Amino acid sequence: MRDRARGVAGLRVVRPRSGRAPWPLLYALLLLDALVMRGPVLGVEAHMVVPTGLVGLVVARLRRVPLVVYAHGGDVRDWRRRPAPIRWLLRLVVRRAERIVTNSDDTARHVRELGGAPIIAPPGVDLQRFRPTPRPAQPRVLYLGGRNHRKGYDVAAELADTLVGPGLRDVEPGEVPQLMAAHTVVLVPSVAEPFGLVAVEAIASGRWVVASDVGGLRDIVIDGVNGTLVADGDFAGALARVPDYDPGVVAATAAPFGLDRSQAAMARIWDEVLAERA
Repeated sequence: MRDRARGVAGLRVVRPRSGRAPWPLLYALLLLDALVMRGPVLGVEAHMVVPTGLVGLVVARLRRVPLVVYAHGGDVRDWRRRPAPIRWLLRLVVRRAERIVTNSDDTARHVRELGGAPIIAPPGVDLQRFRPTPRPAQPRVLYLGGRNHRKGYDVAAELADTLVGPGLRDVEPGEVPQLMAAHTVVLVPSVAEPFGLVAVEAIASGRWVVASDVGGLRDIVIDGVNGTLVADGDFAGALARVPDYDPGVVAATAAPFGLDRSQAAMARIWDEVLAERA
């Protein structure tokens, strides 16, 4: 979200005051902060369908402005298993928003099941921060998913040389490009992955990605060109077969995921929405 807002004129961010507050209080305060924001508001953009999209829907209706909701994946995946009230709220937000934007074909499929008509606009990465560098002399494997089963931690613990992320070792965003430059492969063995921002950052850094053949990773990893998609669970075999790749060639395939393109796509969506209200 920092990248989404960076350099965009007129985009004001309302975020939770603290991640430590109980979630009902956290979102109640978020609603209050959005309602009391001064100055003209032309529209509301909410990230995650529920609960943030619900907050955005209330704010948009009270301010009488359009709502654009960005579904990130985890908010809509497995929606059929949610309690009935949550399923009702998901459908409400998806169907009442002027636009539903998603990050991948996989997330879009879930939004369609909820009755929405999604627009796919992948999040972008700053290609000035993530740039190709020569590969280290010694092969090294990096994993950034933290101690998270959904991110494939159990697999990575056996195969990666460096493991970081929540529950292991937190890293600041500014440290990530240097970490990737110090490794030859980035391992993304996710069980489920609606998009895969780490994979995009790795490819933009000119690093081969070995990833699960799931979800949004299929939109990012071009098998045999910038990485390897693993469908059979043999990550060790895939790591052993990493080719003698050219970092510049790998990095070139990240061009569609540049931050400028992402921001431009969102700007076009908002131009259309506001034109309809004019």
